Order: sequence, then C-alpha cells, then structure tokens
Amino acid sequence: MKGNTRTRRFTVDLAGVKDAAGLHAALAGQLPLPEHYGHNLDAFHDVLTEFGAKWRIVFKNAGAAAAGLRAVCADAMEETPGLEVFFEG
Repeated sequence: MKGNTRTRRFTVDLAGVKDAAGLHAALAGQLPLPEHYGHNLDAFHDVLTEFGAKWRIVFKNAGAAAAGLRAVCADAMEETPGLEVFFEG
C-alpha cells in the first residue's frame, strides 16, 4: 500500500484568542490533533514533529500573543522536513 504523499493544508484563525487556554482550544478545534493532546506548547511541538511532515499550516490573526507559538513552529520546522508554517496578521 502506498503512503499518502499529499500535503495536508490547514488554516487556523486565531482572532479573539487572548490566552494560552484559548490558543490551545483553537489549535485543537482547527487541526487534527490526537485525543491525548496536552494543551501546551511542548505538546504542540511534539505533534508537529511527529505528524507534521506533510502539513502546511497558515495561522491568521496571530498577533503578538503568538510569540511562543511562532518559536515552537520555527523549531519544529527545523526538525521536520516538509512541515511548513506561516503567520499572516
């Protein structure tokens, strides 16, 4: 059986996110995260490096509140060939 070679594309709108709980609720609601997702940036990094090799994620309306998210995504992209993460707004 052939593996899936197709890139999965996601757009995550972070408009209205004001705190960590809201960020992780948005991530869990808009990305295919596992049920055991830990709702913290370390857990999100683990998801990106484990499952994100063919993911393209665009975060919209991230604002300044997403500084930690940006850093986690940058680290995960360095470790995970094929993972693409972009921030708009």
